[in-house]
Amino acid sequence: MLFNKQTQQAFVFPPKNGTHSVVHFLSAVGWKRTQTDLDPKKRHLTPDVLIETYPNLNNYTLYGFLRNPLKRFESVLLHLKQFPYTRLQYEKFLEEQGATPREQISYDEMIRLIPVMPSNYDIMFKPQVAWLAHPKVTVLDFDAYESELRRISGDTTTPLIRYNSSNDFGKSQVTPFMVDYVKTQYAADCALWKDLFGREIA
Repeated sequence: MLFNKQTQQAFVFPPKNGTHSVVHFLSAVGWKRTQTDLDPKKRHLTPDVLIETYPNLNNYTLYGFLRNPLKRFESVLLHLKQFPYTRLQYEKFLEEQGATPREQISYDEMIRLIPVMPSNYDIMFKPQVAWLAHPKVTVLDFDAYESELRRISGDTTTPLIRYNSSNDFGKSQVTPFMVDYVKTQYAADCALWKDLFGREIA
């Protein structure tokens, strides 16, 4: 979580919703990181836990980004394939399961392996509503990422650098099976996406 004591604003971070980019940008314009945020294992604490830890947050306006649930889910799958602190462990997991290698494995096969994946990946697969359904959280539109950040921070000049963006390595086809999986497993996220922004996920 990041906070601005002067304006009494704070940001919460559902995984794969631009966390590192938000942290770098808001830090550059004067927002502060909580002690828990300095621990990578606690960077994605939910609002209820944060408010219990920092009761003054009851006086703050909290913000968090809501991302198209299908695009966010694809980002999670690509994160497993691509990023240094997940790809080697995931590669070992695939070998142990006798699965297709990391670059070639399809999204559908990855989905079928989720129930037997190591628990340290659980946080990335957690629905966004775990952070955004809290009554103190104002939900922001991930599709309007930069304008939302500049509106909330009041800063119009500091460069916004994107971090941890996925590339084309290991990209697969988004199939009807995957769309149905997201609609089922992330039904509350999909409903919030539709209710707030009037958009379907695909």
